[in-house]
Amino acid sequence: MYLINGIEVSKDNFNTPIESLSFWRGDGIFEAIRIHNGFLFAVDRHLKRFERSANKMLFKNIDFNSIKKDLIKLASNFTEGYVRVIISRSETVESYDVYMFHQKPVDIPENYSLQTQLSPWHPGGDFLLEENQIIGTKSTSYALNVTQTRLAEQNGFTDALLLNRNNIILEGPTFSLGWIKDDTVYIPDLDLGILDSITRQYINLFGAKGQLNVIESRITADEIYEMDTVFVLSTAKHGKFVNKIDEKVYEQSPVLKLIQECFIEEIEAEKQISN
Repeated sequence: MYLINGIEVSKDNFNTPIESLSFWRGDGIFEAIRIHNGFLFAVDRHLKRFERSANKMLFKNIDFNSIKKDLIKLASNFTEGYVRVIISRSETVESYDVYMFHQKPVDIPENYSLQTQLSPWHPGGDFLLEENQIIGTKSTSYALNVTQTRLAEQNGFTDALLLNRNNIILEGPTFSLGWIKDDTVYIPDLDLGILDSITRQYINLFGAKGQLNVIESRITADEIYEMDTVFVLSTAKHGKFVNKIDEKVYEQSPVLKLIQECFIEEIEAEKQISN
């Protein structure tokens, strides 16, 4: 199912003009939301971040209520997978189009390994959130991130793990990261310039509810080798175990199973409320 500005179109007609600023400048924003038996998990959190990205990227007069209705309508046709929504700058600064489509579930490998890589384009903690207009924007300009993924794949890893100039862990090209030491769960802080991951938000929520012991922290690549367990957080990965970073091999902590169970319980609870 494909929608452009709320109107259903065929796959053949689901396209954007080459003159579009989002095509040749990457001038757009997007969100991806996971479907659980027709239910869009955390749709309001995603839309809040989407609206924040729109403000940062200077998109004006966007009807997010209509976008939400279209997202829910689209998701209701599927039991699983993802709904992706893109706000694309058109041929002028003032104009835009909203593209929406269903994506099938992503295949996630059983063994998930990461290669650390410096990311010189990343703010990496050089600016505070309130000091910079664009930090934390979920824009369509992912080319540099995706290149790091490809480099890691060429070297035999599943994906990359991005570092700042001081070798501090930031995030993955398309995911956030967490780590476990003893019974404590750690996540990087947002002033590092990382995306405000929705699944990362839930880790903090589980901490606030007393389900987990959660601390925001900063850690170097050398220090993460000393952690008990490392895991990936994203729309597609609600606590995916990382078996290896560089040459360091990890064991899976029982706390990670608890994290995964927290997500399952939260999805069901929010689904019941929405009904």
